Amino acid sequence: MEQQTPKWRKVLGKGAFVVVCILVAILLLAGAIYATYRIQRCAHGGRQVEAEPTATPEPTPVPNRWYDSTKNPERAPELELLDLTDAHREDYGEELSDPTRWIDLTPEGADGFTVIRSIDLGCSYVVQNGAYYRLGEGEDGKGALDVHLTDLDWDGEPDLLYTYHFGANEDQASKVGWFDLETHASALSGFSLQNGFLAIAEEDGAYALYRAERDADLDTGTFSLTFTERLGVLVETEGRIFLILE
Repeated sequence: MEQQTPKWRKVLGKGAFVVVCILVAILLLAGAIYATYRIQRCAHGGRQVEAEPTATPEPTPVPNRWYDSTKNPERAPELELLDLTDAHREDYGEELSDPTRWIDLTPEGADGFTVIRSIDLGCSYVVQNGAYYRLGEGEDGKGALDVHLTDLDWDGEPDLLYTYHFGANEDQASKVGWFDLETHASALSGFSLQNGFLAIAEEDGAYALYRAERDADLDTGTFSLTFTERLGVLVETEGRIFLILE
């Protein structure tokens, strides 16, 4: 009669088998890790290679804009053609009649029009065929600051893209404006920068908007714009100005 193996021996045998399998797996894993380390070490000449630090990208260079006080219009505008309040006519009549108190902001490449701004009052105009078209809003502030000849609406005809500053004391802001030189349609951006200045830079066929600092000689109208922060790209849609944020 065949003698049966005790159950405790069967259990012990299975347990030993499992333990052996685990030990073999651990040894195989350790061997694979060691082999990988040796291969990498040999590939690099036996030296421990440290990861190179990620280079910090250089900041995008930003331009500066300089408007020279020597660019005054040949003559003062005809005051009766300017849409000014009677109070401003009385307070600034003498200055508005003096051509040296106006600054010429006409962009390069302009044909058949000029852009002028009052140094004292801040009101700005496109002068075309004897007519005056107001740029921006209000009669206070610094007026038009940065003016560019563009074709923002892609109709094949030139138009103006500009930044504009208005307001006084604690209620100051800057916006972007657009003026169609053919239809004389005008629009201001719905967004604004409070208590600061804006400037525009052409970049690869697009127009980027920057926050800027203004350094000015208030007596002559000379001023410079130092670009400080890129905000996004400007686009025109159905006569409205939008800013595509970064």
